[in-house]
Amino acid sequence: MDIEELMILVEKSRKAIQLIEETLFDEIRKRIEELEEMRKATSKDEELLRIDDELRTLRRIQRKLFEERVGKIIRAAWAEVCGTVSGIEGIENLTSKEKLFYRNLVSLISSFRDEILFGLIEKEQKIEQEIEEEYRVVRVLEDVEFEGIDGKTYKLRKEDVVALPSLNANALIKGGVAETIEIKR
Repeated sequence: MDIEELMILVEKSRKAIQLIEETLFDEIRKRIEELEEMRKATSKDEELLRIDDELRTLRRIQRKLFEERVGKIIRAAWAEVCGTVSGIEGIENLTSKEKLFYRNLVSLISSFRDEILFGLIEKEQKIEQEIEEEYRVVRVLEDVEFEGIDGKTYKLRKEDVVALPSLNANALIKGGVAETIEIKR
């Protein structure tokens, strides 16, 4: 494993997703594990310094490469859900695991968006419909006081405009005490 090639890969990955071997992250992880075992087995100071240096470098490369790639995948998935162009180059260079992550992320974001945006719209429409069915807006034609089916005491004056339970509103309209107000949307 050539550390200089990995450092160049990290640098190139800042601009675009680079083509890598499917097993690159596995290979880096295995090399880190090997170095950790070597570190335990050696007692020479000079050898320990070399191993520690390589370990730090490999861990930094591993983290940077992961962060660069995942960050681009997240931005590309977000752009796809929004129907915009991500500007991320090299999306075709994803590994099979990254492609699966990308597809799952697009699906998850889409589901969340639909639940939040469209779910709320449906709920608001349902609530409005329920209110329209349960209540009616009327203009009062003469003073009246009564207890509504909702348990509230209504003390209404001539020319008041109020939303009343439909049953009470209908009774007042039939009795000539109120008239319907049409609400245009």
